[in-house]
Amino acid sequence: MKLIGFDTVQAVVQIADLFEPIRQSLIDFSSDKLIAAPINLLHFDHRADAHIKIAALKGHPYFSIKVATMFPNNVTKGLAINQGAILLFDAQTGVPVAFIEDRGLLTDFRTGVAGALATQTATQTDSLTLAVLGTGAQAYYQVMATSQLQKIKELVIYGRNVANAQRLQERLIQSIPYLVQSRIVNSPEKAVKSAEVIICATSSQQALIHGDWLCSGQHITAVGADDTYKCELAPSCFMRADQIYLDSLESNMCYGEYRLALAENPLLLNKTVELGQAFINQQKVDRNVISIAKLVGLGVQDLVTASTIFSKISSIENDILS
Repeated sequence: MKLIGFDTVQAVVQIADLFEPIRQSLIDFSSDKLIAAPINLLHFDHRADAHIKIAALKGHPYFSIKVATMFPNNVTKGLAINQGAILLFDAQTGVPVAFIEDRGLLTDFRTGVAGALATQTATQTDSLTLAVLGTGAQAYYQVMATSQLQKIKELVIYGRNVANAQRLQERLIQSIPYLVQSRIVNSPEKAVKSAEVIICATSSQQALIHGDWLCSGQHITAVGADDTYKCELAPSCFMRADQIYLDSLESNMCYGEYRLALAENPLLLNKTVELGQAFINQQKVDRNVISIAKLVGLGVQDLVTASTIFSKISSIENDILS
């Protein structure tokens, strides 16, 4: 079994490597290729949690088990809040082939890529004004991945902590050379009303966005609420939306805030489609509608991300030896 440490993962992983694998994984998830992708959650004191995601696809050379943890109090111990690892197994023999200590980095990358693909699919435009709610790692990777698929004309940032918002702004300006217009606002409502596309990447347990703030032509990609506790969007957002995209209907009926809106109005199903099915349909979108992409994260995304990194590292090592 190959042991792949965090430093190696950090040196090798690139957002651009993951767009096609993640896109295909969503298609496979929504087709007959899925064998299983169960999710388990563990909750601890001080808002700490662990997400355990398993995935297997027909015809894929590997299956995977991922554990991603978030322990906010790690800050007081000099440790990163996010930790984790992915185990890859040979799908023909069950033999473990790789232990990847990614400390949650691959989860950050694949979530950012999935969000960017959802935004691109829902908006189908080359450029956009973008607001991001949140100032953590996922806010950064969502914007970074989106910037590689669509040009960001202006970036608006909202965070509860102004210093963190300023740090995110500086980091994104350094990372996206063409980004010349960016600003920080002091409320979620101002952020929403300033942009065509809104990204929610927070751990909020209370709704940050309300439906009466939204107007025609706006899109929201929400990735923060991935369990039964967090909530970024009020049910009124889903009621107001004309089109809703989910990474998994089954998972979103168990986790995140879509399930709360669905409990109030089961007819939401009539305007809901899985993202993988939207890729398959390749349908044109009406850019005057209000749309939402709600993602809770899938094990198949971890599987293809880990497989891509494992193959890339193996190829590099073979080139060195040859």
